[in-house]
Formats: sequence, C-alpha cells, structure tokens
Amino acid sequence: MAEISRRSFLSGAAVAGAALASMGIAGCAAPQNATATSSAASAASSGSAASAAPTAAAGIPESWDAEADVIVLGAGGTGLSAACAAAEAGASVQVYDVDIKAGGTTALSGGVIQAAGTQWQKEMTDFKDDTPEKHAECYIEQAEGRADEELVKAMTARAPELMEWLASIGIKWTSVYGNHHVPYVTEGLHADRIHVYEGGGGIGEGGVLTDTEFAEAERLGVEFFFEHKAEHLICNGEAGVVGVQISSGSKTLNVKANKGVVLALGGMDRDEEMAAAFNPQLVWDLTEQTCMISEFAQGDGIRMGMEVNAALATVGGCIDFDAVTGNATNNTLPQIPCIFVNGAGNRFVCEDATYAYTIRAIFQQEKQYGAPTWMIMDKHMVDQGAAAWAADPEAAASGDFAGDLFVANTIEELAEAIEVPAVALKGTVDTWNAMAAEGADQQYGRTMEITPLDTPPFVAHRNRSANLGSLGGLKIDTNAQVIDNNGNPIPHLYAGGMNTGGWYGSYYPGSGTSLTGGLVFGHIAGESAAAAEAWA
Repeated sequence: MAEISRRSFLSGAAVAGAALASMGIAGCAAPQNATATSSAASAASSGSAASAAPTAAAGIPESWDAEADVIVLGAGGTGLSAACAAAEAGASVQVYDVDIKAGGTTALSGGVIQAAGTQWQKEMTDFKDDTPEKHAECYIEQAEGRADEELVKAMTARAPELMEWLASIGIKWTSVYGNHHVPYVTEGLHADRIHVYEGGGGIGEGGVLTDTEFAEAERLGVEFFFEHKAEHLICNGEAGVVGVQISSGSKTLNVKANKGVVLALGGMDRDEEMAAAFNPQLVWDLTEQTCMISEFAQGDGIRMGMEVNAALATVGGCIDFDAVTGNATNNTLPQIPCIFVNGAGNRFVCEDATYAYTIRAIFQQEKQYGAPTWMIMDKHMVDQGAAAWAADPEAAASGDFAGDLFVANTIEELAEAIEVPAVALKGTVDTWNAMAAEGADQQYGRTMEITPLDTPPFVAHRNRSANLGSLGGLKIDTNAQVIDNNGNPIPHLYAGGMNTGGWYGSYYPGSGTSLTGGLVFGHIAGESAAAAEAWA
C-alpha cells in the first residue's frame, strides 16, 4: 500500500468525494488496488483530477494480522474512555497508539472536566440548582451559531454520569470553580462547573486521569499496542469501515474491526500544512507563539476520516491562553488591572472574558494591524502583585522580559516605547479612566478590576499566546458516528475528542470543555461501536 504524503493528503481527500460519488458509494471507498490508490494521490498532489480515487486502503484483505470487535485508535483520554465503554459492553477491544505509553495530550493538560448538576457542584459551590440544560445553553450561546445544538445537549446531558463513572474507578473530586464570563452570554447561564480531582488542576496533571482510565481498561481486558501508527482505514463498499492499516517499524499490519473503529487521535495541532488549509489562528500559534501539545497530534484521525469522505465541523480556532500571566483562566484568581490595546493604540476586547475569547481577538487584531497587541497597566498592578514582573517591572524589562515589557513615567512615553500613536493611546486611557470613575465598562462589558490607570509607573506587556490545541474535526452525530459529506453515517466508523467538531464554536469556551467532550463522546463511541452489528 503506497504511503500518502502529508503534502498531498488535502488534495487527495478533496478528490475522494468526487470519486465516491461516481461509484455510488456513501462514505467509503470501493475496492481499489495499491497502484490505483497511489496514482490517485499523485494526481491529486499535482492538481490533476483525472481518474482520481480515494487514498484509503480499500477492499477486504486476503488475511488479517489481528482482530477485535472494536479497534480504538489513540490512547489519550478519549480513546481510553471509548475502550472502557466498549469493554464494559462486552466487546473485545484493541487500542493502537504511536506513542510509547498511554496519555496523549490529555496527560499534558490539567485534567479538569466541566459538568452541571453533579453532587460535587452542589456540595462545593453556590450553584445548587444548575442543570445540564443550562450548561448546554451556555455553550450554545458561546458558539455564535456554529455548534450542533443536539450534539452539545447530548454532551452536557451525559457529563454528570461521566463524573460518576470516573469517581467509581478511583478519581476523587476535590473542588469546583468556573470560567470567566463572555459578555454576550445571557445572565444566569454562567456557573462554576469545572471539576478538579485530587492531584489534578495544573499543567501536566492530566496524567492522573489517564493513568486511572488505563488501569481500568486493563482490568476490563483491553489489549494495548504502543508504537503502532494508524495509517489508513480499510473500507469495503458494502460493509463500510472494516479495519485499519497500521504500521509498526518496517511492518504493515491489517487489523480487522468486527463491529467498529473509533478515531481518537487528537486535533490537527502540530500539522502546519493542515493548519494552513483550515485554521489561520493555529498557523499563528505554531509559527509565532508557543505550542504545548503532544508531538503526535498530527491530525491523523481527521486525515483518515477525510480519506473516506467524512465531513468536517466547526474547523478554525484554538485553545489559547496568555502564556505569561494566565489572564482570565480561573474565576478564583485575581484579575489584573489593565486594558488591552492594538497596534493603533485602541482598546478592542473585554479583558476579563474567558481566555480563549480574548486571545481570538488578540490574534485578529495582530493580523489586521500587522503589529503586536499590549496589556497596559500602572502601579495598581505592581501593588497587587498580579504578574511575574510586578515586584520590579524595570528590572524585568531589561532582563527576562526585554522586548516584551516596557516601563514609562507617562502614557505618551509608553506609547513611544511600544510604537503606537501617542494621541490614540492617551485617548484610550482617558476614556477608560472616565468609565472606571463611573464603575462601569460601557464599551466591552468588563466586570472585574474596573480600575483607573492613572498612577505611574505605566507598564506595557506584549500579549503572548500558549496553545493547548486546535478546534475543528470530523462531523459526528449524537451516537458519535462519523457523518459523510452527503449527510449519511459512515458504517462502523465512530469518533470522539478533538479529532471531532460540532460541540463548540470558533473559540474555546472554557477550561474542562475538551475533556468533557472527549470523554463523553469517547464513551458514546465505545458504546455505539460495541452495540453495532458485526459486518461479517
């Protein structure tokens, strides 16, 4: 089987839909030999549409190297959730992952999860009457019209049950906090829903969660194969997805999936070519900012789905936060007294809105003006000790933060230092101070630290983003079955986690969302695959 290059996968996937339509097959390739498949990829990469065929491995092999009822690709939080659910339902399960161990990007996260109406939320917060329905409405409003509402409702409805399941296998929930607000969301929909477990909550502490899931999967008899890379789905025109082509060292294995394949391979986070095609903000993160994602998150699940005519959903946007200050990541932490300004010296966003909302605006402004954006502060920030440089901003500006931090005695001097129009910056600060005197942000709806910027030293910090993943992936239904470009379910193909889309909008709605969607839809995918009728 010829290996498709990353450079040709996009155009190859694009011609796949036309080829499938010409064959009268929805969502999976008809049998093709390796030569035809390789020729299709070559034609696609050269811009030719002649005789183009899908790049998925097609047809039923003469023999299989391994088999199970359910094949799960990816051993992060989503894949482990799917594996446990399928095994609990009585299916035989094999999990394949390119890494040397389980965990994936989930293990690099804080491991927090959002849910509404749980016993822990009632015990640990003032939100005693919160519900999954309110949770769904909050997400739907934040999605700005892009989310599949039924998918969001399915996610929030199953989230409390997921929390109970995790508690039953050893996770101990210890606290619950909330995101920062989004100005246009209906009052009363925001609530403290972010659940933290013992040993979790900080970057890299998601491993507690994945270690617990992995132990449970092993207890249930799930087989794991590490250093095995999924390459292509194996399809048959009548049966649908029947297996996976997997490479291990110099060997290529054909692995049979009697009931279903679950894609849980993460987003397109590390693939610059895929980012260039679908996600400009991710390109910005990969080329100019900081990426904190597993090196194995190369969009392979999305690529393999596209090869068999899978549709995409809510592609674009990122899980981005302030890399230095952590601004607006947690509603229990002090908010920095500041305003944000663009390259023209103008304010442009609600600074205390949840972090990915503000970073989206920062990205847009920086690309629009071709210049950095800045956090403007004064002595109130120094007195509060709100940032790493607060104790001695002058020393920081000439030391570790040189080029990103500037200190001045006047707003005009600060404007000169950061190369923005002095008149504009002075006008922006004066407008802010007038609103602060009245105690209300009438421009952007800020609610915290409406503090005047009137006491030197004045400080400007360049906004820097840290990326925790991309948004957008395969379209799925409420059974976590992958949907093709004709709106039909692809037989025996399921997906969950960040290689899927539809359950969020154009920016990340707050901490814990990715694990909620990952583990919930992973669980649903595992259940659905286990319940499917075997294809042979």
